[in-house]
Amino acid sequence: MGEPLARSASLSVVVVAYRSGPSLQRCLRAVHEHSPEAEVIVVDNGGAELGGEQALVVDAGGNLGYAGGAALGASTAGGEVLVFLNQDAVVEPGALEALARTLEDPAVGIAMARLRLLDRPELLNSGGTVVHLSGIAWAGRFEQPAESLGERADVPAPSGAALAIRRELYAELGGFSPELFMYLEDLELGWRARLQALRVVVEPGADVLHEYEFSRNADKLALLERNRLVFVLSAYSLRLLLLLGPVLFAVELAMLGLSARQRWLGGKLRGYGWVLARPRWLLRHRRETQRLRRVRDRELVRFLTPTLDPRMIELPRGAGAFNGAVERYWRLARKAL
Repeated sequence: MGEPLARSASLSVVVVAYRSGPSLQRCLRAVHEHSPEAEVIVVDNGGAELGGEQALVVDAGGNLGYAGGAALGASTAGGEVLVFLNQDAVVEPGALEALARTLEDPAVGIAMARLRLLDRPELLNSGGTVVHLSGIAWAGRFEQPAESLGERADVPAPSGAALAIRRELYAELGGFSPELFMYLEDLELGWRARLQALRVVVEPGADVLHEYEFSRNADKLALLERNRLVFVLSAYSLRLLLLLGPVLFAVELAMLGLSARQRWLGGKLRGYGWVLARPRWLLRHRRETQRLRRVRDRELVRFLTPTLDPRMIELPRGAGAFNGAVERYWRLARKAL
């Protein structure tokens, strides 16, 4: 984990494809054009259309989701550096090499690209994932000028749309959790790196364009909520869970109300059922995660925010008052750490 990479570190690019259409072909074309020496692996979750583009295709045998597909692709990869890339992402010249160079610093565990919007490349899609105390996460710096992110910076968590990690470290951290299916698997992997006192950074020298669209369909929201619970219950220490108890309880009540109003309450409740039906898995998952811990809570909470302010959605009425209450509570509660 602590050994620097050789200058000629080999790259394996893993792309999980599902009903891809021309976006996958565009993605692969850019990788081959700008990083012709990279090993390219496409995990076919169903309906992958390569259109003549070259790649090692791994048949998933069904839709494993992003987490399961990425884990399968990583198990096939032979490069020293793994780059996970969304099928709707387009790498710019030198981006993959810049990510690999960033990982030459042994203090850096994960490096994500500077993600720009494909249709408005002058604006950011994400400059790093923001993580709320409750485990809610969103794309930071959304629609801010891309040039405002001009220096390498630490971020709470990486975006899985374009991130790089040493293959050895990926294995040490346990990789992506296939059980999550999709959403927040990148947050979990990034937090595990932070538990090991490793940096998670965004590299402005690595530009990747992303065809981003925030969808608020019921299935996505239900999966986000389910996986948020898994993240919080496995990644937070017992002391932090107890300290954040009032916040977590308030967010659960708010999410139940929101899901009822937006008509995805069934999905929210199924998330509870999924977690409650897997106590042994969750306990094992928590133990595996907590075994990685090398830092104290007071270091980790620097990367959590008490303020909900995602820019890609309109917050419900009362969000301002909620933020104010949580911010006041957190100013007092974090002194216990």
